[in-house]
Amino acid sequence: MALGRLLQGFADFRLGYYRNHLDLFERLANEGQSPKILIIGCADARVDPGILTQTKPGDIFTVRNVGALVPPAQLPPDQRHHGTSAAIEFAVRGLEVEHVVVLGHALCGGMAALVDGSNSEFARFDYLSTWTSIAREVRDEVVQALDGQPREQVLRAVEQAAVVNSIRNLLGFPWLAERVAAGKVVLHAWWFNLTEGQLYAFEPDSARFKPVLGVELAPAVGQATPLSAIAPARLVAALAGKPPAF
Repeated sequence: MALGRLLQGFADFRLGYYRNHLDLFERLANEGQSPKILIIGCADARVDPGILTQTKPGDIFTVRNVGALVPPAQLPPDQRHHGTSAAIEFAVRGLEVEHVVVLGHALCGGMAALVDGSNSEFARFDYLSTWTSIAREVRDEVVQALDGQPREQVLRAVEQAAVVNSIRNLLGFPWLAERVAAGKVVLHAWWFNLTEGQLYAFEPDSARFKPVLGVELAPAVGQATPLSAIAPARLVAALAGKPPAF
């Protein structure tokens, strides 16, 4: 039944959307892709970047993984498999995108597994804990700062801190950091609350995620943004009720 729904959906797409936008698909086939935006999102089935942003084919280059995590840069390349890093490199160096967005979200199963640790129902999985360990340090900072707070509050803080941590990890790729410093690329840290349908963006000055209410948005990291402004510890301190400091 589930696969049948997909096949019926493709049939509807081919006879509907594809036929109605044939010029668009012909142009994409003949000219290739030239998106201006890379979105690094979560693999969660409830949070589809294309649907959330109502974009057309060719508008965004997307890589999705558990937790919307960016691993630390490992240079020079080794013989391991770096799927997310390869996608980032292709978008930045190959497609020359102008914006890179890390899009985390509420109720993230990957971040919940990280928070719950050995108590998680997924603790015995082969790969999950190794992957989510990318955000283990910020998880520890959140757990310490929000000791005694409800699990839901801790989880939300970890989700948001992991997004900021991924932004910092992006700057570990030299070819991306060079483009940010030159003003050719800006970085954005977003968090989507799916229970209320609201998008939040990280604001370096306050070190908090603020609701996005319009179509104008300052980046989390631009040409003049100091690295200290996107330290996850500043967000954690702000969430714990302490004034952020550079």
